Amino acid sequence: MSQGLQSKDSRATESEIGGNPVSFRVRQVTSVSEVCLMLEWAAAEEWHPGVYDAESSYRQDPTGFYLAEVDGVPIGGASLVKYEEHFAFLGYLITKPSFRGKGYARRIIEAILEAPGMSNRNIGLDGMTHLKDTYSRILGAQFAWKNSRFRGVGTDSFKGVERDDNPAALVSAKEVDFEHLCVFDTSVFGTPRPTFLKNWISQPGMVALAAVTTPEAGEDNECSKQTRTTGYGCVRLCVESYNDVNFSRKIGPIFAESAAVGSQLFKALVSSVPSGIPFYIDIPQPNENAMEIARETGLELVFETARMFTKGSGGVKCSMIYGLTTLELG
Repeated sequence: MSQGLQSKDSRATESEIGGNPVSFRVRQVTSVSEVCLMLEWAAAEEWHPGVYDAESSYRQDPTGFYLAEVDGVPIGGASLVKYEEHFAFLGYLITKPSFRGKGYARRIIEAILEAPGMSNRNIGLDGMTHLKDTYSRILGAQFAWKNSRFRGVGTDSFKGVERDDNPAALVSAKEVDFEHLCVFDTSVFGTPRPTFLKNWISQPGMVALAAVTTPEAGEDNECSKQTRTTGYGCVRLCVESYNDVNFSRKIGPIFAESAAVGSQLFKALVSSVPSGIPFYIDIPQPNENAMEIARETGLELVFETARMFTKGSGGVKCSMIYGLTTLELG
């Protein structure tokens, strides 16, 4: 059921919309189709959202998506998706162009922060770097690190960066024990997210690979006999533009315990991108090994974002992140 959230000033001033009073409210979305509307706006801004991200994201937290309406017409929105009981991530903050510069984005944030269960959560977000002070003022969020978005193009001759000779075996992520995959994901992301992960790797068209190590000959203790997950990575369909008949690709996440495994997963995922098709990957700048992979493979820097948190980074291990999952959900 839709929940209306009243901002501190529930009516816009006359000067905001052509001299006429208007009603303004922020409400929870009621279906995946309304999340799809937000992703359409994101595509128009060239954020290159994943084609099937709406359903994966909505299933993680159906109460975490919001639309802003003026006189009942959607003019913007945002998400504040909850993970477990202590963490949430702010994303998809957007207003339609004709409604910008009127304070609606700030009012959207203020409204959704008043939603039940938000007062004691650590909130993370990725925002444009020039807006760090704004997010700090509105949310009390503090800067943690910068992320870089890189763009590449698929090619038949891509060779990647070699760090080691086959440091791990790559298999479909669906072939490994899901609980083990969740444990590895949590060790990097900092917060358990099994519902999200299950839906994420199951998206149509998703290539999801896990890096596993197997026992070496001569090892006879019980620990060495177990297959161990040392990384995993995904590449999915995303929207290039409304004018492009082809979908581009977006890589994320790539989580790996070493540069060798991170490079191996990167190479395998990029190699799955058809020749001539653009792809994107978001990399935390503190992971110098990951940044080196991007530089050595000639990827183009598109833009930078600032990762911020209201209560600290919550155990996120940048050293193991060779590609962020998504700038919208963490």
